[in-house]
Amino acid sequence: MKTRLFVLCWTLAAGLAAHAEPIRRTGIAAIANDSIVTIQEVEMLSATAVRGLEGIYRRNPEQFQTELFKAQSDALEQLIERQLILHDFKSSGLVFPESIIADQINDIVRTRYGNRAALIKELQHEGITSESFMQRRREDLILEAMTRRNVKDQLIISPAKIEAYYKTNLAKYKLSDQVKLRVIDLGRDARDTADATCKLAREILAKLNEGAEFAQMASIYSFTSRNVGGDWGWFEEGKLSKGFSEISHSLDGGKHSGVFSRASDGKDAYWIYYYDASGSITRGRKYSNKEEFLEEKQFVNQIGHEGLPAQPEKFYLLRVDEKKVAHIRPLDELRDEIEKDLLVRERARLRSRWIERLKAKSFVRRF
Repeated sequence: MKTRLFVLCWTLAAGLAAHAEPIRRTGIAAIANDSIVTIQEVEMLSATAVRGLEGIYRRNPEQFQTELFKAQSDALEQLIERQLILHDFKSSGLVFPESIIADQINDIVRTRYGNRAALIKELQHEGITSESFMQRRREDLILEAMTRRNVKDQLIISPAKIEAYYKTNLAKYKLSDQVKLRVIDLGRDARDTADATCKLAREILAKLNEGAEFAQMASIYSFTSRNVGGDWGWFEEGKLSKGFSEISHSLDGGKHSGVFSRASDGKDAYWIYYYDASGSITRGRKYSNKEEFLEEKQFVNQIGHEGLPAQPEKFYLLRVDEKKVAHIRPLDELRDEIEKDLLVRERARLRSRWIERLKAKSFVRRF
């Protein structure tokens, strides 16, 4: 019987291959053993991806067509693999008790839809019959069971494998110098002048110098991160803007900066201005938005902000809570992370090997 079925499929495929246009019109995308994958199924499975591509490549129709082909090809392969797995289940003589399938379908109905009446109403809205829904759910459960049998139940990640992966990927776990920052940022609104905001920043600095807690001052005054006491968390070297990075790396752990401000200079650059205790600007450093240092200006007796290359938008006070020198994260800290990574890799390898075995003993024809 199996041989006759194979010959029948081959004959059908040969006839269809000789008439490419009729294939398109009849809606056949592929044949996998004794099952047909339709173009409609491919379009339905790839619909979400296609909608995303339409938004991304709206102005590039040629690239859209390329990505559309990839998305629909991926969907076709998924549907072929689905049919190969279902065929393997049937041909292996395996049995999935119908009572278990019924119980699991009832659970799906109860948890996702509430009751069968709501399910039927939803299916009618989508143009799906109850029989098609039940068959699809039955197949999904079989696919899950077959995947567990051939992939998940074989997954074992030993401690030795974790340690070996760690040793051969040390560069992946290397961290650069890090700083943990708290920041008080004072934004200007339409009513505030730069001089008034600078004055407030100096008053806050005076309180900090007298022993006020930085987190408390941030919770009162900071424009952002107020609810966490100005905590910006950890930053690796190179992750901060260059202006902020130079200030933070000049401070020891537990120390705060003086007042400084940031001013945009057109669309491509910005200035960082430094202030002394009296509020005078001592110097300014200019950076590109690509974080390249461009120039420095020294200011003498510069009180107020008139005549500056650019006007400040925000004023800051920064505290370095803690510093860490460059280091490699220890294995004990990474063990769970590495195990999850290896599980993903091993699952993909086992599944790929399983699907290749199924393809090797199956008839598959794509149109």
